[in-house]
Amino acid sequence: MFVRLFIYRLRVLLRNRSLLFWTFAFPVVLGLLFNLAFGNLDEITALETTNVGIVSTDQDKSKQFEAVLKEIKNDDEVIFKSKELSKKEAQKQLSDDKISGYFEIDAKNIELFVSKSGTQQTVLKELLNQYLQNTDKVETLMASGAVQPQAISQALVQKNYVKDGNGTGNFNLKSFYFFTLVGMTVMYGFMWGLRNANDQQANQSPEGMRLCLIPRNKLLVSFANMLASLVLFFVQVTFILMFYRFIYQVEFGDHWNYILLVCALGAFTTISFGTLIGNALSKVDFQQKISIGISISMIMSFLAGMMGSQSIKYWIDVHVPLLGRINIVNLISESLYQLFYYQSLKTFYLNLLWLAGFGVLFILLNYSFERKVQYDHL
Repeated sequence: MFVRLFIYRLRVLLRNRSLLFWTFAFPVVLGLLFNLAFGNLDEITALETTNVGIVSTDQDKSKQFEAVLKEIKNDDEVIFKSKELSKKEAQKQLSDDKISGYFEIDAKNIELFVSKSGTQQTVLKELLNQYLQNTDKVETLMASGAVQPQAISQALVQKNYVKDGNGTGNFNLKSFYFFTLVGMTVMYGFMWGLRNANDQQANQSPEGMRLCLIPRNKLLVSFANMLASLVLFFVQVTFILMFYRFIYQVEFGDHWNYILLVCALGAFTTISFGTLIGNALSKVDFQQKISIGISISMIMSFLAGMMGSQSIKYWIDVHVPLLGRINIVNLISESLYQLFYYQSLKTFYLNLLWLAGFGVLFILLNYSFERKVQYDHL
């Protein structure tokens, strides 16, 4: 009987063209836009030598930053040639398009000023983000006293802004944005869980009335619906990953067994989350619940760095790490990032535990809601 319920539910879900679009076609189309927008971000070797200005009130700090700029090379040719300017000169040369941008350096901060958006300006922005992050890490380690200065110095010498030392290739901004897109795509699995909850509640849909009248255990029906949506959505996500990898040429690394595990666990968690929204907000209209779920997904995606908000993501990682841990999109995208760049998988396994924990929590809450539900009449 369970197999029959499973097959029946699978056929019902496959007929839902609206959800098939939002959970499959929409991520593919959005991936195309990402590919057009970010496809050339990593072509450092294609950059021509360009001039940047340095406006500084802290000579030691500016010399340190200029030394980093000189290390970014195409073969033996420096990509960014820096020159010290006054603020007025820098603004004039920027408006005359003689420099791609200028950095304003003082004792507290470094800011980048540009007059347009382009590949060179984007690389400058990402370079500054990476520099500030690494500087902050070094200062934290030095203040803690847990690491010797020689060890930090050696690590920084081995670090290269163009090539990564773990053998996976260059730092890949395109992959980073697609990792967050995959996280958002998996988060959209909440729609299947929400549809399950809607179709199981007698006060929400005619399907729910019929399911409540059949002589079968309600939890068995719920489990069959959950499994059918999980299988369907995981197949969708797998095809989306293949599309990104082979059509859009996105690098995911070599750990495909772990990548699929992350997506499967993420799909289980997000479908359970969608079911919880449906059960907890049983008196809210279905479209309103969809809007609530999408709003939560967009907020999570923004905080995970999807919409050019890498600095916000970094601030959260440093100052409010718990906020990143309770963000499902961030857990998924971070897991893919760690698989791509890191040699140690310790933090990756921690992310899996958080994902699994959320999935189990949502299942227990759904069980609590569904076992208590009663209707006066049908």
